[in-house]
Amino acid sequence: MVERLNFIVFGMFLLAAAWEDGRKKSISIWLLLSGGAAGLALSLLQRDNCFKFTGCLVGLALLTLSKLSKESVGTGDGCFFIISGLFLPAQSNLILFFYGLSLSGIFCGLFFLLNRVKGIDVGKERIPFIPFLVPVWLIMVMR
Repeated sequence: MVERLNFIVFGMFLLAAAWEDGRKKSISIWLLLSGGAAGLALSLLQRDNCFKFTGCLVGLALLTLSKLSKESVGTGDGCFFIISGLFLPAQSNLILFFYGLSLSGIFCGLFFLLNRVKGIDVGKERIPFIPFLVPVWLIMVMR
């Protein structure tokens, strides 16, 4: 019962974060705090809650990379993956990250090439990352 609720709440958090990141290219602190509170509460209700916190390591690594790269990787993305680590086990969080990164990379490569052919320089363009996680999450839920 709690596992299904976990999937539903995480799906709602992911959709809200993807919508906000896609529109504003940032995620509000209130969305992160409410998602974090829900993730913490649900992870404490589950049996294997101590292992769930290892899923947060993906987000901590992204936050470290964000600081080292002077915000080339968004801080909101790191915070999102810390919170998703409360909902998901470490392996699922890594799968979500790497497949999302692959999908984002394919899109950005095509975006760059198509604009290059048109003669448009998009070298400094910022692409939101979290919307690319939605199709990956849907595939993860369906299998």
